[in-house]
Amino acid sequence: MRGWGALAPEFRWNKRDACQKPIGLATVTAVIRPNYVQTNPNHHFRVVEICARYGRKPWQMTHPLAMPASPGYESSTVPLCVDLDGTVIKTDLVWESLVRLLRRNPLWLLIVPLWLLRGRAWLKQQLAARIKVDVSTLPYIEPLLDFLRGEQRSHRPILLVTAADLRMAAPVAAHLGLFTEVMASEGKINLRGKNKGARLVERFGLRGFDYAGNSSVDLPVWERSRCAIVVNAPARLAARAQRLAPVSHVFAPTKFSACAWLQALRPGRWVKNLILFIPLLISGQITESERSLKALLGFVAFGLCASGIYLLNDLADLDLDRHDPVRRMRPFAAGNLPLPAGLVIFPLLLAAGAGLACQMSQGFLAALGLYVVLAASYSWHLKQVPMLKVLCLSGLLTIRLWAGYAAIGTPCSFWLLALFFIILIAVKKILIG
Repeated sequence: MRGWGALAPEFRWNKRDACQKPIGLATVTAVIRPNYVQTNPNHHFRVVEICARYGRKPWQMTHPLAMPASPGYESSTVPLCVDLDGTVIKTDLVWESLVRLLRRNPLWLLIVPLWLLRGRAWLKQQLAARIKVDVSTLPYIEPLLDFLRGEQRSHRPILLVTAADLRMAAPVAAHLGLFTEVMASEGKINLRGKNKGARLVERFGLRGFDYAGNSSVDLPVWERSRCAIVVNAPARLAARAQRLAPVSHVFAPTKFSACAWLQALRPGRWVKNLILFIPLLISGQITESERSLKALLGFVAFGLCASGIYLLNDLADLDLDRHDPVRRMRPFAAGNLPLPAGLVIFPLLLAAGAGLACQMSQGFLAALGLYVVLAASYSWHLKQVPMLKVLCLSGLLTIRLWAGYAAIGTPCSFWLLALFFIILIAVKKILIG
């Protein structure tokens, strides 16, 4: 029996002449004896059963999750059903539509909860009726698309099956040209989870289709499928899917790394907030610890608010960024950060900055408030007008100087601020020009 070790490097022998085979996140330990196989009672997979079920020798089970389909089926004749959000694309079309709706008019935020009260399918239908997403610039998961193109060349039927509204999903299918049919939500039933599984069983029968998905919501669908394809999901989800259906393919997930958040928050641009220390230097009060501490708190407050505005700017400029060869690599545009996280974190950063400002003078709080309003207006519309763009950028830097004086409680000359503003206009105009 030890001869298996030479043929199967993926097996590791222990002191009891046992071999260990990773199946998902679990490890099946089988003690090889002439007449029986003893398995760990905590796991319900047996090496012999797995090998017999899929027609493989133990040393042929080279991938811990990717197992061949059950015998008796030809993959090219079994429909392949593919999810859209998080599977074909890295992002979610509902959130993409919601961000664009709020950019058009933030007051829509008061109406969206009313749509949601009528169900998710209704919400998606209302968003689809008002917003059209440019599907040509969406961040697609290219390894999966390459796999689907290969399946298409073998004349396999491929269906796009998604909980997104039909008016959202159909343009994606038309753009890619890979799908023979689109099944989607249409305002009444949200085609998600158990609803999706039931619809596919009704159409193709139990175990009559393969399914590619990316989240725990897809587990009820995998339970009814012949084979599972796990896309853009953590290893623990692939292991859960393996317990329900053989996993034929696993596509590596998009990792939301700390580097992506640093790129989005742009802490390097906090250097602009060093302007707040200019009044402290000019007045000769830098040696006073209390005033220095206030200036430092002001620096952090402006930094938090600036990072929040940068997130808001990236969310508002998704379409513009994706059409730009450089800015399309920004985290939200590239799908490397989830849009819901951005929508939650940017107001939290603004609130944290405002909380620090409340510990200081009213003048500083007013300066910070004016900065946030002007920066948000700039991100929303003003930067599209060249002259207003120059005035806004110069104004934002001038506000920082005013805030520096307010932070340490020193009176500020109007003429000094005016001169500073005029100089900045001239410099910005030269740089932008």
